[in-house]
Amino acid sequence: MKLLFLGTGAADTDMNLYAPSINFRRNSCAMVNDDLLIDVGPHIFHYAETSGQNELFDNVKNIIVTHSHKDHFNPENFRRIYEKTNCTLWADKACIRRLTEAYGEEFAGSVNYVETSPLRTYQVGNYSITSLSSNHATPDQEEITRVYYITDGERNLYYGCDSSWIPTRTWNFIKDKPVNTMVLELTCGDLAPDDWRLFEHNTIEMLELMMRMFKKFDRFASDVKFYTSHMAVTLHKSHDEIAQRLAPMGVVPAYDGLEIEV
Repeated sequence: MKLLFLGTGAADTDMNLYAPSINFRRNSCAMVNDDLLIDVGPHIFHYAETSGQNELFDNVKNIIVTHSHKDHFNPENFRRIYEKTNCTLWADKACIRRLTEAYGEEFAGSVNYVETSPLRTYQVGNYSITSLSSNHATPDQEEITRVYYITDGERNLYYGCDSSWIPTRTWNFIKDKPVNTMVLELTCGDLAPDDWRLFEHNTIEMLELMMRMFKKFDRFASDVKFYTSHMAVTLHKSHDEIAQRLAPMGVVPAYDGLEIEV
């Protein structure tokens, strides 16, 4: 199972500052193999075009969404993919409400849609995916934001962007799972010590605490690898400096275009 990071930044990305550099981070989004998209943010086609992969989304059969914030769910880009691939949207009804606002009830009602609930497992194409609660919130009071545990039967991925810490019920689900790759969010970096966003986003100090606990209690698979994404460009130093900072923890910061084997 391959994971391609299409974007590794947070909501503060300014596309007017785009330059082809490892330090530029689009809004966070990732793709499993070539058929499963995690979030459908505003910059995914920019990534495809600038990387010379205009047909990158042609085989997308399913899209799972963490939440409806505009940096994670872009109605226009969803529609572009949907009208080409007739894919299925697995998400909270908040995404349908955003599609209704953008394109009306007729389009929103025609979408192939499965409403997902926390702590439930779904067969999504070739993957078994468990929807799990995240520690995050949107203005939509009925929305439950989420993270995901994804397995193809052989390899196992935890994708946890936009979640401060790991909520208790989510932790109780994953703590004894053979996770091979864990993607954790790291919105707040060295430029944001003691930042107020820690109530719904991780800081480096929070990551350090989690990593110590993971290693102390020997959680997950023996070959587990740790990555970070959702790194706010205005709250972090350069990519190389982030990598140097996280190396002692055994954590690798992802960058736009990084492709890994889970």
